Amino acid sequence: MQSKVIVITGSSSGVGLTLANYFHEKGHQVFGLSRTAKGQEKFKHIPTDVSDKENVQRTFQQILSETNNQIDVLINNAGIGMLGAVEDATKADIERLLDVNVYGTIYTMQEVLPVMRKQGFGYILNVSSIASNNGLPFRGYYSASKAMIDRLIESTRLENRNTGIEITTLNFGDIKTNIAEGRVKTFVSKFYQAKYDAMVADIDHEVEDGTPPEDLIPIIEGIMNQKGLKPHYYIGKSMQKFSVTLKNILPQKMFENIIAKYSKLD
Repeated sequence: MQSKVIVITGSSSGVGLTLANYFHEKGHQVFGLSRTAKGQEKFKHIPTDVSDKENVQRTFQQILSETNNQIDVLINNAGIGMLGAVEDATKADIERLLDVNVYGTIYTMQEVLPVMRKQGFGYILNVSSIASNNGLPFRGYYSASKAMIDRLIESTRLENRNTGIEITTLNFGDIKTNIAEGRVKTFVSKFYQAKYDAMVADIDHEVEDGTPPEDLIPIIEGIMNQKGLKPHYYIGKSMQKFSVTLKNILPQKMFENIIAKYSKLD
């Protein structure tokens, strides 16, 4: 792969750190954006809060000044999880999630789209989730935030059709990361407590048993070498990817019953 200017958000740990270090070692000019550095970065780290529009603007001005106004790839990886019943969430809980998962993605795309249109090329890869296809119990707001990204990317692709910019989502299944450390966790009311506690234990086990971030490298690198990208790429274990197909082919009620049984709600 020819040397590229690559910007990766959420680069302090997990998928973002793994990708940023890998692409740096491959000879690309990598800028990792996160609020703090943890000392494992081999690439250039720029302290950035992606939920702060003015902070994002300053960061991209710095990047453009150091790269002769060139950005080849943006990987929007910054994101946080959220657990809790829809009924129990506060406005502050919801806003904290949307600030990172939705507004952070919007702000970075707003900075790179004009640059890439002027170049006539570029890749924008937005990390979403297989969970965006389902309203999962106790993960409703997280699923909704990722579904919003999916729809925004579909619109952005159409609005930038024939510009040379490749825009897609990477809809991950469970990835073995420390996502649990930064989750928004709402107050849980008595009605939901027992089911919630059982569900959280299962969710944490699935993350611990998830796909290692290193396994994503060849998949993402391959996508960055393609033209005519699809709107969405589903990446993860076979059953998680198959759930997308199941929802499309099964009657709605039948699929809901499967999710309820899998989630131990009956």
